[in-house]
Amino acid sequence: MDAGSKPNLDERLGPGASALLGFLQPNGGPAAAARARDLPSQTWDETLEIALRHGVAPLLHRALKSGGALAELPERVRTRLEEERRTNGLLNMRKYGEFRRIAQALHEQNIPLIALKGLHLADLVYRDISLRPMSDLDVLVPRSEVERALASLQSIEYGFAEDVSGAACAMLATKCNIGLAHRRLGLCLEIHWTLAEPGDGYIPPMDEIWRSATFGHLGDAGVQLMSPEFMLLHVCAHLAYNHVFGFDLRALCDIAEIARARIDWVVVADQGRRHGWTRGVAAALRLARDHLGADIPAETLAVLGADALAPDLLDDAMEHLFAFSGMPGELVTAPNLLAVGGGATLRARLAMLCKRIFVSRAELSLLYGVPAHAPRIALYYAVRLRDLLRKYAASAWALHVSDPRLEAVAARHARLARWIAGG
Repeated sequence: MDAGSKPNLDERLGPGASALLGFLQPNGGPAAAARARDLPSQTWDETLEIALRHGVAPLLHRALKSGGALAELPERVRTRLEEERRTNGLLNMRKYGEFRRIAQALHEQNIPLIALKGLHLADLVYRDISLRPMSDLDVLVPRSEVERALASLQSIEYGFAEDVSGAACAMLATKCNIGLAHRRLGLCLEIHWTLAEPGDGYIPPMDEIWRSATFGHLGDAGVQLMSPEFMLLHVCAHLAYNHVFGFDLRALCDIAEIARARIDWVVVADQGRRHGWTRGVAAALRLARDHLGADIPAETLAVLGADALAPDLLDDAMEHLFAFSGMPGELVTAPNLLAVGGGATLRARLAMLCKRIFVSRAELSLLYGVPAHAPRIALYYAVRLRDLLRKYAASAWALHVSDPRLEAVAARHARLARWIAGG
C-alpha cells in the first residue's frame, strides 16, 4: 500500500477498526498481549462492537487466545468474546445437522451438491465450526437438476407448500439462486445453479467448477467439494463484484484463511485472467494481504494486475467495507437501491423502482408461493409494492433526502462499482 495513504486510512477507519485489524494479523505472539494491555477501555468497546457487527468476534477470540492476550482484556470484553464463540459453535452444530438432512434428500435423488461459503469454510478451511458464523445455508446444484432439487427439498419442508419449481426453472437465465425458508425451523436455504447473476461483471465457469470438484465430507454429509482455487476465486468475486465491497470483514478473513491452504496459485491467476476476474479478484487479494497479512504470492498479484491498482481506490474499498456493516440492513441486502443513490438521475431511479415492482410472474410466484399461471397472480403486484414500501421507504428517504452520510456512501459505492467494472 502507498506509504502516504495508510495514516489517512487509519484515521478514516478509527482506532477500533485499526486495533481489530492488528489483532487479526497472523502470529501476534507476545506483541498481541502488549497491544491488548495498552488498548484503552473505550477502544476495546469499539473494537468489540465492530467485531460483532462484522461476524469476526470468534476469530478475534482465537487470535487473542493464541497470542496469550486474553488475560489483558477488560473482563466484559473477554466474556462477550467467549460467549459469542460458544454460541456460534452451537448454532453451527444445528445448521450442519440440518445440512445433513438436505444432502441426504438430494443424494436419494442422485442430485449432485456442492456446499458454498460458510458451510464449506467453517468445517474444511477454518477447521473449527465455532469460528465462522453463517446466516443462510448456501448450496450449488447443476442447472439441469434445479426442478428436481426443489421438489426434493419441498418434501423436507423447504419453500412454500405450493409447488413453484416451474417458476424457478423459468428464471434460470435471469437469476443465480432461489431462497427457500424452512416452514418450521426458520432456517433459510439458498439453492444456486450458478454463482453470479447477469450483470454482475463476470461469468463463472460452472463446467470447470463441477469438473474440478472432488468428493468429500462436510460434517456427516458426503458431498462434492469445490476446489480451493475456485473457492478462493468465488469468495473474492462475491466480495468485489456481487457486493462492490459493501459486505463485512468476514469476507477478507475468509480469503486470508483460504490462502493458508495448499493453493495452486498458477490456476488462480489463469482462471482469473480467462474469466475476466482480474481487477475485482486482485483488489480483494490485495486488501487481504495488506490488512490481514494474507500470504498471497507477489507473482499472482502481478499477473492479476494488483500492482497497478490505484491506492486511493483500494483505501476507498476498505473504508466502504467497514462503513457498510453499519448501514440499515435493507440497504446491505439491496445494493441496487444504494447504487441508484450514487448520483443517478431521477429517470434512472424511477426505472429501477419499476424494475423492482414489476418483476416477472415467475418471480412473483417464487416470492409469494402462488402458481405463476394462477389468475390471481396479477394481484400480487400490489402486494409487492406494499412490501417494498414497508421495507425500503424509510431507508430510501434517508438515502435521498435526510442523511448526507448515506448519500456519501452511495456515491462511493457507485465509484467503486465503476472501478471494478473497468471504468
